[in-house]
Amino acid sequence: MSRRMATMPKPADHQARDEALDTRRSFAVAAPAGSGKTGLLTQRILCLLAEVEEPEQILCMTFTRKAAGEMRQRLIEALVEAKDHEHKQTPPPSDDYQRVNLELAQRVLARDRQQNWQLIAAPRRLRILTIDSFCRQLAAQLAVESGFGELPEPVENPQPYYQLAIHELLAELESETVLGEALGRLLSHVDNDTGRLEGLLTGLIEKREQWLPHILASHNAREDLEQAARHLIEETLEAVATILATRASDLALLADHAAQNLLAANNPETPLAACLGLDALPYSDAGELAAWLGLCDLLLTQKGEWRKSVNKKTGFPTKKDSVDPDNADARKKHWQELCQWCQEQAGLLELLNDIRYLPAAEFEPAQWQALEALTLVLPHLSARLKLVFGKENACDYTEITLAALNALGPEDAPTDLTLRLDNQIQHILVDEFQDTSSVHFEILRRLTAGWQQGDGRTLFFVGDAMQSLYGFRNANVGLFMDVRRHPIGEVQTNALDLSVNFRSQARIIHWVNRLFSHVFPARANTSRGAVPYADSDPFKPPLDGPAVSIDVFEGESGRLLEAEQVANKVLEARALNPTASIAVLVRGRGHLQDILPALRSRDIRWQATDIDPLANNMAVMDLVSLTRAMLNPADRIAWLAVLRAPWCGLNLDDLLYLTISPVATNPAPKGERYPLLLQQLLAYQQISRLSGSGRLILDRVAPLLTKAWRERFRKPLRSWLEGLWLALGGPQTLKGEQSLRQCRQYWDLLEAHDDAGAITDWAAFANAVERLYAEPESAEPQSSIDQAPPIQIMTIHKAKGLEFDTVILPGLERRTRANEQQLLLWRERVATHGRTELLLSPPQRSGDKRDATYEHLRREENLKNRLESTRILYVACTRAVNHLHLLFSRNGDKDPSGDSLLATLWPALKPELEHPGPDCRVSIHDATLSASGKDIKEAPENEDYRYQWRLPPAWRSSTLQEKNDVPNLFKETDTDSVGKGKSPQESSEKTEDDARKTGIIFHRTLQYLVTDGLSTWNQERIARQQLVWRQQVEAMVISEPEQALTTLNQALENCLNDSSNQWIFDHKLEDSACELPLAYLDSEGTARTAIIDRSFIFQDQRWIIDYKLAPSETLADEDKQEFIDRQVQQYRPQLQHYARLFGELETRPIKTALYFPLHGRLQAVPV
Repeated sequence: MSRRMATMPKPADHQARDEALDTRRSFAVAAPAGSGKTGLLTQRILCLLAEVEEPEQILCMTFTRKAAGEMRQRLIEALVEAKDHEHKQTPPPSDDYQRVNLELAQRVLARDRQQNWQLIAAPRRLRILTIDSFCRQLAAQLAVESGFGELPEPVENPQPYYQLAIHELLAELESETVLGEALGRLLSHVDNDTGRLEGLLTGLIEKREQWLPHILASHNAREDLEQAARHLIEETLEAVATILATRASDLALLADHAAQNLLAANNPETPLAACLGLDALPYSDAGELAAWLGLCDLLLTQKGEWRKSVNKKTGFPTKKDSVDPDNADARKKHWQELCQWCQEQAGLLELLNDIRYLPAAEFEPAQWQALEALTLVLPHLSARLKLVFGKENACDYTEITLAALNALGPEDAPTDLTLRLDNQIQHILVDEFQDTSSVHFEILRRLTAGWQQGDGRTLFFVGDAMQSLYGFRNANVGLFMDVRRHPIGEVQTNALDLSVNFRSQARIIHWVNRLFSHVFPARANTSRGAVPYADSDPFKPPLDGPAVSIDVFEGESGRLLEAEQVANKVLEARALNPTASIAVLVRGRGHLQDILPALRSRDIRWQATDIDPLANNMAVMDLVSLTRAMLNPADRIAWLAVLRAPWCGLNLDDLLYLTISPVATNPAPKGERYPLLLQQLLAYQQISRLSGSGRLILDRVAPLLTKAWRERFRKPLRSWLEGLWLALGGPQTLKGEQSLRQCRQYWDLLEAHDDAGAITDWAAFANAVERLYAEPESAEPQSSIDQAPPIQIMTIHKAKGLEFDTVILPGLERRTRANEQQLLLWRERVATHGRTELLLSPPQRSGDKRDATYEHLRREENLKNRLESTRILYVACTRAVNHLHLLFSRNGDKDPSGDSLLATLWPALKPELEHPGPDCRVSIHDATLSASGKDIKEAPENEDYRYQWRLPPAWRSSTLQEKNDVPNLFKETDTDSVGKGKSPQESSEKTEDDARKTGIIFHRTLQYLVTDGLSTWNQERIARQQLVWRQQVEAMVISEPEQALTTLNQALENCLNDSSNQWIFDHKLEDSACELPLAYLDSEGTARTAIIDRSFIFQDQRWIIDYKLAPSETLADEDKQEFIDRQVQQYRPQLQHYARLFGELETRPIKTALYFPLHGRLQAVPV
């Protein structure tokens, strides 16, 4: 989180921040986006450390390892800074936050010395860890103390274990036991469909932490479940009664009038019939629900909207037909006035609709039969899964959490472990409390069961209900809302509210306040997790110009133009500030389908984790096909894909002839229409209709494939298939190092699934491929200070807690994946008494009418998702520091889809589009035209990413396997390091060599000299580069740093002043490339990568240049020409090797040279 800058005034909420440091009291702090909650937590921990006997008495829990690491780092940095301040006797900081931090850290240092903690040397004594790690510690202690041994690591994919447990459980169907009978009842309830029953049980076992504690703790499951429904009914009715209390008699009078008229008109089925004789509001209990439904019918239409008028059908006829003709007109006017008043009551419409969807207070006999069977089966299923985990030495994260809960024991019977922790832990702090689940909350409750108010032990919870967006991980935001009102056990927390945002400039804050205050719910609802909006106060001043831009794309092709605009906005942000942080945030990975190619087409560097799925990458798809084909000769589709892959490249005609042409030695198998393709390849010379190019391709490809087939099982699976791919020329069809890295990711995955030269579980392997994502681009320090950092691409969920100068939110109209219809629904809710309760619907039978509880839970799920969508969009918008861009497409005047992010903001955003505020700029685009004005439907697809280059038909693999004429240096490393300032002999020397490290640094500099352009390298630019060099020299631990810096300065000065040879650094040269990777097989068949320092095409010649940063002192005692000649002789074999690699890719003439930056010499090397 942002820290306050020096000399700034105190924030508006400084009193709340000061109060939060009172270590005698417990607090639940609401800290909105950018409010500096991490800094507040740090200061609270420093206050506590200055008072406790041991640092282990403080337990701080977060939800991510990154947050835990950042917290520990901040604390240690504060202590180190305080220690330095003591030694240097510098004046205290003028900034309030830094000054308080220093004072608190100095108190901790004094306590550290007094108690001999040595926290700086032993930071692990600070108990700052994730809540999952804490659960694992508890579960591990239980496992050791109970004699079960070590707790296994959780598996990434527990589905197979779930299935095994369910299958073992269903084996009890035939047994004449209570369990067997219960399973039989469940199976009968789902029409004897075993698959449906398995699906029902799988959905339940995945989220067993939500229902298992309730069922195990229940002495009477039916009573508890029905009581939970009654509590919900009573709470809802009480909330409505509170709003309507001042107009209770008016409402009762009108409802009774309408009921009399409807019954007189022979309409006894009307809901208003239950309001006959009403003279006050009904009681707020389940028995009066019918009357409340009648009141809803008085005010609302069937669609749940306010009635605009009443008539005979709604119980308000004219005088002629009214049971009370004298008052008929007056009652209508009275109704209109009352309805208008109701519409002015915030949250009333939502509550009245809630009444219509309340669950049933009791289960019908047939429903309870199925539910009773389920409550009997589920504990057995959980126990069966525990046995499966034990046999397989595995577990999932839920099992660890439940084991932690078990380790603590119930509140009224704590375990020895709980009692020990009760003595050890004096203070508990929890970050991001809004993302706490019910089971985590129960762990906190049991940890503090023996605490008393004012006994010196404290709780400190920090969170923001408006940023709760992990409902899919069972986060229950209602718990945070409730803990601010009710005590945990005997400990009452004091609610504190922060309001100042230190992150975003004022214009963004004003825009977010203006729009989101209208889309968050008006009333809090802890049961549902409905959170009202709280305004933020800006700390940073406004910047010039609009802070928010909204781009709307009209037409069917809006997504293509939107992707183009995203790339444009990145470039515009770069132009304003080349070093600014930029992020593109999306709801789902699929929303990037058009954006990633658009960024690539502009050469925009980006980083992403788990965003770019390799299962959709053509190169990886070809590798999967190669794997399937070589392991199964009958996999026809895989073989066809292999022969069409760019490293084979048969055209469709040749593929057809190869497939259908009769070959005497290869008849079609019985029952098959076509012969095996592998056998066709063996006899391809007998197929006369193949084209000349097709025959050239098969002359090369067929022998390699058939030879590899005969050698199966002789090598490890990866070595076998990767060697075949390399021999086929696979790397030569890729575009650069990134594609090669992605293919290596696939080979790594294949190696992990190798089982004696085969893949025995194709389903698991296919699932692993589906979950394989491109690794993020290297985030190593840039060698050029002006080189822009890569933009960040991530989902909104992963962006939580981060900030970026510019945030781009595309695809807001995109829908999320629809939830599948489920047989059974359940929900944990926080009741008004502060306890969580379980609502559970009976399993639904095919064709039956949905019961009230099921409909209630389904509606609640939809409402909960809608509320969370609002919070997700709020989180996305509040990541922006300076500028925020929203982009979406729309189709005419239609409202956005209800399950899109745009739908949540639409009520406030729609008027903004017509009349933008001062902070906002709106642009409407015709989606049929690109930014350049061309018809986007006719625009050619980007060839780099929609098309894979194919090897020429006459292409031949390197002869390295036959000719042993390549220097040994190519056998020693996986990547050529010669081009990094090393001689061949230096490959085996120690990596700390100064000359090698200096060469690496300067090679990076030359790469940016080319990409940035020579014209940008003025004196100011050089001075900044010198700062970068100094940092890199220190980071690489060069033993003679000043000598290295002198060498770097001299080399760069020579390059910039070398008028004769400067042209080789021109990035506009055809096919210009730096640090170009080329993959090949060495003489032993091992995969290698050669890195070409500089390559381009000039006058239709391919130039290959290798940089040589020879130390200047080397030339002091020898003739320069003799030195150059020796260098040429030494590196000629290397350049010959590079030339051969390029010769396999193209036919143009090749020219090779060495460039010596320290001497301004470009030396041609004939090969």
